[in-house]
Amino acid sequence: MDFTYCEFPSTVSIDTFKAYFDPKDVKLPQVNSKSLDHFQLETDEGQANQAKSLRQLVLDAIVSNWNELPLYRQLRRRQDRNYILSQLDTQLPLQLLSSHIRDDYFWRRCYELRWRLAPMQARGRERRWINIYMERHVQEFIENMQTGDYEQDGNVQAALDICAAYINQLEINLLQPPPPGSESNDHIPLDYLLSNLPDLRRLRLSYSTKTAGINYQIGCNQLTARDILLLAKGLSQCYELRKFCLHNTKLLAYQLRFLAHSLDKGCHHLKELSLLHCAVGDAGIRCFLETCGKESFATLTDLDLTNNKITEEGAYTLSRTLTHVPLQRLVLRLNPIQSDGAAAIFNTLQLMPIRQLDMASCFISESITKLFMILICQQKTLLCIDLSNNYLGEDFGKHLLKIINCNKMLEELDLRNTGVPLATRRKFQEILIKNAERKKHEALKQQKRDQFNAMIKF
Repeated sequence: MDFTYCEFPSTVSIDTFKAYFDPKDVKLPQVNSKSLDHFQLETDEGQANQAKSLRQLVLDAIVSNWNELPLYRQLRRRQDRNYILSQLDTQLPLQLLSSHIRDDYFWRRCYELRWRLAPMQARGRERRWINIYMERHVQEFIENMQTGDYEQDGNVQAALDICAAYINQLEINLLQPPPPGSESNDHIPLDYLLSNLPDLRRLRLSYSTKTAGINYQIGCNQLTARDILLLAKGLSQCYELRKFCLHNTKLLAYQLRFLAHSLDKGCHHLKELSLLHCAVGDAGIRCFLETCGKESFATLTDLDLTNNKITEEGAYTLSRTLTHVPLQRLVLRLNPIQSDGAAAIFNTLQLMPIRQLDMASCFISESITKLFMILICQQKTLLCIDLSNNYLGEDFGKHLLKIINCNKMLEELDLRNTGVPLATRRKFQEILIKNAERKKHEALKQQKRDQFNAMIKF
């Protein structure tokens, strides 16, 4: 009897059995009311000389001819299906495999065989391996496509027919530059692709070029006027988009106007917006916010503007608009907003349900001390603050030490490289740890209270 497929599912290899169990000491399961206690693992040579059962010969024939006759769901025995999945060639046409097989083990095997050196993708309980495989396949398809090879009704449509139903997340880290001698620096259009992904919820995109080689020419890393128009057109039809990140791509002021309009028009469920290392500047922030109305981005809870050359003017523009946005996380790190810009942001935070604030490396000085103390005393939702790499001085730490006990919510405070002594920072840490422990204890008491009330009602 072929123990490898008849008893164990394909997720458990015979090598695993050999490593952890001794057949002489383990009582093996029964199949068809016949005990397998006498079963002994044979050597590879003995197995090679053993005649295969008729069932295994039939299954081997199915595997060999699966391209012409894809039998899988017709097999009733789970053991037979496991054998098919463990032996099936992962290089068969993708459309054929996806239309007949949904098994998680098989698609994980396909992923690991195709991208051996790639880091494993994050997978939650709701994430299936077929989705992860298809998302990586589309990512590779887009990143490797030359501008001259783009055919909307050809290769792009063929890829969408196979993969579109499985794409929930998409990450594009680079786009190929146009060929030498091209009249423009336009990249492949993304409008048709994005508008035909109905379940797309997360998009991370960059127009940068990392492997230009001999095709490199001035401007091939820049977002052109045609690129932004087509991107905006595609985003305006991403109705289920929750998270959008555009990084390492220089954005001009007029381009941000198109981007804001498309996100406001189509992405009504957007929760996280990240523009990272895009050199937006004050003019870009102004154009982006002028395009939005008071009802725009009513669901936005996370805004990340890391390293965008935003000064105090841009911070003041942000502060006037953010009062209408229910932000819980705001990141302005690596922007020279200085103390005046930080003051404007601090005043706005009093009206927001903010939980995380990151203003590291923002050229903030000790002149912000008084406003920060007011923020700590009055803000009741902040859990995490990062002010590292700003020169705040020792007096800042002394004043904060006097009033930090007034805040019972704060759990993290990063003051590294700020001029605050290490001993003072350790005292802050002790206070914040007590805050976290007290809240955890209160949450546990509330949980027991709710359980007791539920028992009484029952």
